[in-house]
Amino acid sequence: MSPGLQLALLVAILLPAGKLCASLFSKIGIPPILGELVVGVLLGPGALNILHMHLFAGGEASNALLLMAQVGGLVLMFIAGLETDIERMREASFAAFLVALSGVIWPFFLGAGIAHMLGLSWSTSCFMGGALTATSVSISARTLMDSGKMASSEATVILGAAVIDDVMGLFVLAFLAAASTSTSKAAAFGLAPLTSGWLQQHMGPAAHHPLIVQMIVIAACVALFFWLGYGAAHKFLDPLILQLRKLSASEAVPSCVLALIMLYAISAEWLGSVAGITGAYLLGYVFAGSEYKADVERSFHALGHGLLIPLFFIAIGLSSDYRALAGHWTLLTLVFIVAVIGKLVGCGLAALAAGMGWVASVRVGCGMISRGEVGLIVTAMGATSGIFGRSEVAVMVAVVLLTTLITPLALRSAFNLKTDEDRQDPSSVLSDAALESVLEAASSSAEPVETTNELSRGTSFRTALTDTAAL
Repeated sequence: MSPGLQLALLVAILLPAGKLCASLFSKIGIPPILGELVVGVLLGPGALNILHMHLFAGGEASNALLLMAQVGGLVLMFIAGLETDIERMREASFAAFLVALSGVIWPFFLGAGIAHMLGLSWSTSCFMGGALTATSVSISARTLMDSGKMASSEATVILGAAVIDDVMGLFVLAFLAAASTSTSKAAAFGLAPLTSGWLQQHMGPAAHHPLIVQMIVIAACVALFFWLGYGAAHKFLDPLILQLRKLSASEAVPSCVLALIMLYAISAEWLGSVAGITGAYLLGYVFAGSEYKADVERSFHALGHGLLIPLFFIAIGLSSDYRALAGHWTLLTLVFIVAVIGKLVGCGLAALAAGMGWVASVRVGCGMISRGEVGLIVTAMGATSGIFGRSEVAVMVAVVLLTTLITPLALRSAFNLKTDEDRQDPSSVLSDAALESVLEAASSSAEPVETTNELSRGTSFRTALTDTAAL
């Protein structure tokens, strides 16, 4: 079978399997991305080992699939930037920022320290710590939504902090990527190593302090990339899209935007010495404030979630071999404990320091436990760069799965703890059953429904239901 047909068969197997498993997980309240991960794990080396079957002999199709998955990672981060709630980030309270900062610092240093104590190199340990920094915004939001707590003050802090620490996690990833490649041969591609090499050759003090020079140059290049990248996109993006909309060619806008994503990814690596996904996220973040956001978002949701992003998560699962956990159960256990404690204690203490009560602080800490997309992206990057071996990839995939599964249980348990405010206002949370009964009464009556008792805390709910009843 030709490599093209092998790739077609792989995609025909993986995509439906991923979507079916994601749908099944979604129905039982588990985030869909875990379904796609599980498909990859089941089809990976630890079980069916589909990529090494005789049907796919030669490896060309497998390599092409992994390349498509890497493009899927870029599209994923572009969509993540596109869906960034800019207003929430701007209006996030001091508590949310403090929680996010603490939620990055604690897991990073605890994770890196534990990993190094167990014999891993500092580069591998730091990548492992970096993979533990970012909370999954989507998983936190889904858990709060299912619990009926989206309107609570804790939810505002959790979602604001989750958005902020996702961005902080990308900055950590950018620094790790730059630092890990600063001494490698692949670094010759970037401006930062070329500049630092020139300085060390022509300046005596720089030759005596190469690490300091590298860090200074990397910091300058990162700042330059973000300044130029954000400034250029903010100034020229909307006029460019306006001109592209005038072209008679079909789907000219998404095609050219995809090309821009690739250019930003290349620029991020060459100019800024940061991961290409950082450039994709930056472009998406600028698009989030564009008047053409809806058009671009619609196109890339179909391309991303229909093809490339599922392949990205499935490919991570395919690279994970649970058999590699043998002999590494101590590492898995300690990293999982650090992943939970780092967020629970770090974010909880930050919320307490910001003036929240201890019960509310526990809720915030529990809501920040789940890991997701950014952690998997750091894991994938560590694997492709050779920093993570099979065992480290298996450990990180397992930690993402476990933290995602434990978050709904921990958060619901935390909301069962009652604060003084909860006791004083027991009707502050509108239950799903109460809302359903009110809506049913509204639809069956021509008179306005009296909802004062159930909806005393929500003027918008009262207005909406009264309007419904009036129909």
